[in-house]
Amino acid sequence: MKEILLRYTAYNVWANKQISEILRSLSIEEAERELAGSFPSVRKTITHLWLGESVWIQRLKMAEHILIPADDGTADLGELCDNWIGCSQAISDFTEKIHDDRGLEHQFHYTNIKGEHQKSAVWECLQHVGNHSTFHRGQLINYLRMLGKTNIPSTDFITYCRKK
Repeated sequence: MKEILLRYTAYNVWANKQISEILRSLSIEEAERELAGSFPSVRKTITHLWLGESVWIQRLKMAEHILIPADDGTADLGELCDNWIGCSQAISDFTEKIHDDRGLEHQFHYTNIKGEHQKSAVWECLQHVGNHSTFHRGQLINYLRMLGKTNIPSTDFITYCRKK
């Protein structure tokens, strides 16, 4: 199981970097344009991804108090992408340091955003983070197409495997 999750978290970093390259080229107007999706703009979607991965890495590291990052609107897209990818890399690094499948099966307690107490296995959270990113990367790709961008790199897992 560890090898699969190591590959999955490394893929997540790679795919986020792939899509961030084109995101960085957007104008402020394009990044903030209201579009139809889970989050109304490219900027808000990137912020959501950064926030989600930041919260999960803190939970996985069993932080006593979760610090929720916020986009005050002053950071450029490059900075937001760097923050997001930094969290993705931290999750991949965390996975690499797990010694065996017992560490992945470890159940830990945390409080979700709604204030509800939860318990999950480490592997479940790692898989969730990857699936969450994949879902929203798909939305970002759709947004890019809506903005007229055509040179969008493949972020498919099989593309990652072929390149490695």
